[in-house]
Formats: sequence, structure tokens, C-alpha cells
Amino acid sequence: MKRSFLYILVLAFAFFTTSCANNEDVAVTIASILTQGSGSWKVAYAKFGDEEAPSGMYDGFLIIFKNNGTYTVTNPKGAAIAPTSLPAGSWKEGTRNTVIFDGTVTVREISRTLSSNKIIFEWEFSIPGKVTTTYRIELVRA
Repeated sequence: MKRSFLYILVLAFAFFTTSCANNEDVAVTIASILTQGSGSWKVAYAKFGDEEAPSGMYDGFLIIFKNNGTYTVTNPKGAAIAPTSLPAGSWKEGTRNTVIFDGTVTVREISRTLSSNKIIFEWEFSIPGKVTTTYRIELVRA
């Protein structure tokens, strides 16, 4: 009797902890964070190699990530720089905290704080026989 009670108790505990874990485990991914709400992010900081972008240079730019795998860049407030055509394209979540833009540019998320309203992306650009340059951009929820 004592042995069967112990067996039932262990079985019930295992079932309870498994069912609770399944209900509370919600996968937080880069894709789920980027598309949350309106999917709108603004550039808070940018560094290209050794050069930091001047403060305010990207203040008006918004990057909008849509859950259908597309993104657009808008300049609603007339930021300091205005390229002739603002980029738009495709994006998808890669492996190990990466995002792939337009099928060719892979950036990695380095802040490791996927539950916050800030994501830091970093990527490297290399020309054969030349130095590799690291780019960094910090996005905050708009």
C-alpha cells in the first residue's frame, strides 16, 4: 500500500510539473519581438567600423517589420539624411539569434535581451584581401 501511494504521488508530481511547464513555456524569438505590436522600430545608435553616426542622424527613420517576412524603411519626420529611395525588402529569422535580410545579409542579435524593447544587431562586412569592418545598430521600439 505504502509503495503504491508513493508511486501515485511521484506520477502525479511528474504530470503536474510537465503540464505546468507546457502552459508557461512561450517561445520568445527575434521574429516575435520584431513584429510585436506595430512592428515599428527606430534607430537609437549606429556605428560603422570605427565611426559613430552623428547624434540625430537617424532620428526620423522607422523600420517596420511585418510578420509576412517583409520590411520597409520610412522617414516620416524628415530625418537628416534622405536617400532617393528608402529600402524595402524581405527578412526572416535565421538560427542562433540571427536575422537574414534580402536573402544575403545576415545580422546577429547581440543584446540577448529578447524580452525588452531594445535589440542590438551587429554584422561584418569583408572584402577579400581587406580589413573586415563591423557594423552595429541599436533599435528601440517606436
